[in-house]
Amino acid sequence: MLVVQMHGVPGSGKSTLARVLGREIPAVVIDKDVIKAALLRLGIAEQQAAGGAYETYFDLAAGIVRQGYSVILDSPMNWPRVEAKWRELASEARSPLLMIECVCADDAELRRRLVARDALESQPREPLPAERLAGTIVPTCERLTLDTLRPLDDLVADALAYVRQYAGAAR
Repeated sequence: MLVVQMHGVPGSGKSTLARVLGREIPAVVIDKDVIKAALLRLGIAEQQAAGGAYETYFDLAAGIVRQGYSVILDSPMNWPRVEAKWRELASEARSPLLMIECVCADDAELRRRLVARDALESQPREPLPAERLAGTIVPTCERLTLDTLRPLDDLVADALAYVRQYAGAAR
């Protein structure tokens, strides 16, 4: 089984790539924003919804892994606790540490994506201000970094090659 962690700021292309990659691997894609949006709709405050979403997200992922399925974790992975939970899950699944970081270096394109997308309640409609990103982490593991200004088919091909390379080495 594989546990692939996506990483990147909102609008960087994580979810788009994760959905296509999930069909190709195959793997179940778990989107943290779907869980958080449901909690927000119930009237749960932002701070509690964020923590509750991550608890649910990782418990759900662990349940899916225990059933024998690979998972793709679709979240920004900005906090040390999130990285630690991903590492624990990958260890339980006997998966190599697989992280795909999505970056969109063109600020105008990032803004266009955020404004144009069909956003959930938990998703920003404009780039996050620097103070919201303060305290976020740079992951401590090796990872594949993809510039999502490139065509999606090329990104999927690179991501699949990365996953297959490390998955094959772990067998």
